[in-house]
Amino acid sequence: MRFSDLSQFDDDFFIETDLCIVGSGPAGLSIAKEFAGTKIKVWILESGGFEKESDTEALCKIENVGVSRKDNTRNRLYGGTSHTWTGRCAPFNPTDFQKRSWIPYSGWDLKYEELEPLLERAGKILGLGPNCYDNRLWELFKVLPATPNMDSKFLDTTFWQFSKSLKERGEPIRFGRDFFIDNSPNIEVLLHANVTHINTNELGTCFESVEVRTLEGKRAFVKAKALVLSCGGMENARLLLASNRIIPNGIGNQNDVVGRFLMDHSLCVIGSFAHQSAYSVRNRFGHYLIKDKQQTHVYLHGLSLSPKIQEQENLLRCDAYLEEYNPLPNDSWSAIRRLKSTLRKRECIKQSTQDIFTILSNFREISSGFHRRYVKRRPPLIKFERIELHCMLEQLPDPESRITLSSNQKDRLNMPLAKVNWKVNSLERQTAQRMSQLITQEFQRIGFPTPHLSGWLDKEENWTQNFEDKAHHTGTTRMSANPKEGVVNVNSQVHEVNGLFVAGSSTFPTSGTANSTLMIVALALRLADHLKYNYFKAS
Repeated sequence: MRFSDLSQFDDDFFIETDLCIVGSGPAGLSIAKEFAGTKIKVWILESGGFEKESDTEALCKIENVGVSRKDNTRNRLYGGTSHTWTGRCAPFNPTDFQKRSWIPYSGWDLKYEELEPLLERAGKILGLGPNCYDNRLWELFKVLPATPNMDSKFLDTTFWQFSKSLKERGEPIRFGRDFFIDNSPNIEVLLHANVTHINTNELGTCFESVEVRTLEGKRAFVKAKALVLSCGGMENARLLLASNRIIPNGIGNQNDVVGRFLMDHSLCVIGSFAHQSAYSVRNRFGHYLIKDKQQTHVYLHGLSLSPKIQEQENLLRCDAYLEEYNPLPNDSWSAIRRLKSTLRKRECIKQSTQDIFTILSNFREISSGFHRRYVKRRPPLIKFERIELHCMLEQLPDPESRITLSSNQKDRLNMPLAKVNWKVNSLERQTAQRMSQLITQEFQRIGFPTPHLSGWLDKEENWTQNFEDKAHHTGTTRMSANPKEGVVNVNSQVHEVNGLFVAGSSTFPTSGTANSTLMIVALALRLADHLKYNYFKAS
């Protein structure tokens, strides 16, 4: 794997290759890795360098005209947005792939069973433990199943696990740091190469090349047999729309679908617990551990609306979990961590004295924590100031929730900004409200403390202010066999454009509630297999 920088090339430099990949995040690098050591020549085009650069990051600016969104969650550097993700992973649920009568445009052209072996492969790339996210985990945790049981007519058990880097303790996989592909001279990475236009033949039916530029204006052209856009849910759509010299509406946009169906995961706080009364809830829905030969894998236990209640009441998918904030000053485990760090750095003696006092004063608590860790195989329970109950919801696939091109704002490369009109639907509020009612009902039934519910749930006005996006941009180049409802086909190729493919969550027809990265990598591997074993062999 070799790196070069477009700024060091001659102007109007010409590159010819077999496969060109735009973007070096989880999708792009996962695809490239599948070609390592083959005869297929691969060039990866990355907008940034090895570190964040303010001028390059400014290219992510958007014109927002919908519900307020975060505008600082995309990264333009080698490794992409894996530099800022938390590492939380889960697969989509089998019901996510089904057509649901109460959710327009739902249903995938793929079956869940097709993706199971790909999820195994993706988990290895992401440093995950067993590909298991249901009640079978209790045996792997080596603990008895949590009791008393929730009523499965209403709520299901769900789990997430966290990506683990083998190179840096406590960190998830960072593709830029952890994902250098060895022994692969057929793979080249071109840094500071911003794609400004995708070129096709005169009919717009066949990909030919891409134009790239540095911020200083130096240009190059990359001709390839196949192009994969893997630069995120916003940028994939923006590039297709902006490549409009041959097709005025943009490549792949003959049915005005590119940029539509913008989804995310809408997050809201539906309640909270007092620290003093939350032990039983935190004990059950906290973290669990699985240790293998290489590392300890961390899982988080939560709740999900059952498929049965979703269908009966026409609700969206919804997951709930605990989030804990601000360790209290007298927390002994936080004191131990601070003291270890202080002793290594030999600083802050005053804080060290206080931490030693805290540790000595809480010997019983520390003993209980060691018992949890080494007998129960659970992390110690830290004292937190605030314990919130969060809901993560899927969104309706809404064609009016969309990305278009700004008519009056351009970036430094003279490309129109993405104009983002993200919508939150009232069904999301209704689903969150029902989830809060069912959790309260079930906790009362089994004798758990009930959450103090958020007041906004019962208000009809300004409720959208309580929802925020998770920066999981989804659906803008969605997969569908019907070109009038999707941008790419089941093989992730743009409809009616030979040689042009899209990878990433922009191809998801529905958003589910699972954090996106595991599914992104699994589908990227599926696309890599198609390119390797079908497309390039046929060509």
